[in-house]
Amino acid sequence: MAARQSAVIAMTLEAAAPTLKTDCILCPVRSCLVHRDGGDPAQAWSEMLAPRQALMPGDRALQRAGDRLQALHSVRGGCVKTFTIDAAGQERIRGFYFPGDIIGLDALAGGVSLSTAVAVVPSQVCVAPLDDLHALMVQMPVIAQRLMQQTSRELAMALALAGEYSAEQRLAAFLLHLRGRIGLGINGVLRLPMAQRDIGNYLRLANETVCRTLKRFEQKGWIVQGDRGLRLVDDAALQAAAAPVGLDAPMFRRAA
Repeated sequence: MAARQSAVIAMTLEAAAPTLKTDCILCPVRSCLVHRDGGDPAQAWSEMLAPRQALMPGDRALQRAGDRLQALHSVRGGCVKTFTIDAAGQERIRGFYFPGDIIGLDALAGGVSLSTAVAVVPSQVCVAPLDDLHALMVQMPVIAQRLMQQTSRELAMALALAGEYSAEQRLAAFLLHLRGRIGLGINGVLRLPMAQRDIGNYLRLANETVCRTLKRFEQKGWIVQGDRGLRLVDDAALQAAAAPVGLDAPMFRRAA
């Protein structure tokens, strides 16, 4: 787990570099769309990709809501969030994307981006131009199959979080899900790439509620909070609290 976390950190630090051509065969993201297959699919995917892009927090958006969809983006390192702006001008976070995730699947049907995507931490994405991707899907049905599987994961996660759950259930499920995606750092610390207010926004909880719930978790001995993250101490208690949400299925655990 620590080794996987180190790989993600290394790619994150590399994110400030200029755009580079991607070699999928050498990519360390084991959960990438084609990495598990290797061979011809990985080679064809690599040749189809445009140069990968570096993204920095506060920099330009990768895509904006309402823009014509021109490419899908596969996260290679870091963390990207997508959001919309409601009628009151408030940001509504739709999702967080980690290495191996693909941004833009929800826009394939209409051809228009449904949300704005920005980097949470220094990140890199691989760019799959839509026209080239369509051609590749015809040539290699396994690519279409993988895209369907990723679309299914996104839908399943959206449905899981749409239920009526308590703050404890939502937050416990999110922390365990995050651990399964990005792994643990030094001394078993779960480093949160996103701000606490963003976690609350995504889970549809007030920031104050997130603060109180984390404090309650700590008082119960479930977690230990620190300046650079937190440690999950009582795994059984967290899993019991998170169980109704259903984010513990293997399909959601795709750490890089």
